[in-house]
Amino acid sequence: MSQPALKVAFDDSMSRKNQTGTGVYASQLIRELSANPEIRLSVLSGWGSAAGGGAVLRKMRGMSRLAWAHGYMPLMLRKVKYDVLHAPAFVIPRGCPCPTVVTIHDLSFVLYPHHFGRAWRAYLASHLPSTLRSASAIICVSASTKRDLLNHYKVTEGKVHVVHNGLDHSRYHSGAKLNAEWARSIGIRQPYLLHVGSFQERKNIPVLLRAIGKLKNAEKFVDHQVVLAGTEAPGLMGAQAIEDSIRELQLQDRVVKAGHVPDDKLAGLYAGARLLAMPSSYEGFGFPVLEAMAVGTPVITSNVSSLPEIAGDAAMLVPPGDEQALASAITILLGDCALRARLRTQGLLQAQKFSWKRAAEETIAVYRAVSKRNL
Repeated sequence: MSQPALKVAFDDSMSRKNQTGTGVYASQLIRELSANPEIRLSVLSGWGSAAGGGAVLRKMRGMSRLAWAHGYMPLMLRKVKYDVLHAPAFVIPRGCPCPTVVTIHDLSFVLYPHHFGRAWRAYLASHLPSTLRSASAIICVSASTKRDLLNHYKVTEGKVHVVHNGLDHSRYHSGAKLNAEWARSIGIRQPYLLHVGSFQERKNIPVLLRAIGKLKNAEKFVDHQVVLAGTEAPGLMGAQAIEDSIRELQLQDRVVKAGHVPDDKLAGLYAGARLLAMPSSYEGFGFPVLEAMAVGTPVITSNVSSLPEIAGDAAMLVPPGDEQALASAITILLGDCALRARLRTQGLLQAQKFSWKRAAEETIAVYRAVSKRNL
């Protein structure tokens, strides 16, 4: 006998504003859940507000989001009897009348608080402890994030579930090709090394630039560019250090800041790279590692947090702050055709282990568990 469809409210009011990370997670889950007959999904998008403007307008938008999340949304949830509310971006509304599931993507705001603006730190410090207490279940996107959560908060381990993020295999696959005309239009030429991620401190982009500086000085990086695909992240520190590093290392002629790469160009940008370098000091999951592997691009990444968990044996791992180790790994990988071929093969296999269909199915299992407890 089939189970009745679950009525699920999905709070997309915060995550939809993010083009990476939580935004990717929410949009992909919404797509899979909407197509699943086990779920009757209602996506709650919040009150629309235009981006941009000065500090006063940004503050007004922030207050509007708080009013929506902790005032209007609980009232709306009371009007419809939902089986569960899923909050995909850290915080559950106070006074929620139905069972709740919250997703915790990482604990960077705890481990690296100085990387964040004061307003975001204050918001999470105020709301996250009560969210963790009141949540019926907590989803962590990696075992690493689960360990961090249990180490820093008093949380019952039994209500914490690891559900790995997925990968959009319709976009990221071995047939992806660089759009050469688009690449030329923004100054990219091959061969190039790639970094994908926002310009924030924990990404360690200056470490990558210093490693490239060492190679350039040793005449081991004669023809290559470094492409930085990403933008400054509002409320996060780190963009100025990247600018300073480019200037001090005299890498202006080697570094291309590609900005936010359109969705239809990103897979090809990965595919055209000789390698992806992701020397982050901390990641809750690390989408670029999988995305690069899925198109067949070799990866060098850090040996900390979730990155070894996600990369498996399909990447070169280095200490995150060790520019010499990173420079050596880049030199080895660029010079060893057999190693690049092996990592390509292993990376393609590793990427196949992750799918949004599987992530949605495991998430639905969490929904059913909490809804049954509240019958």
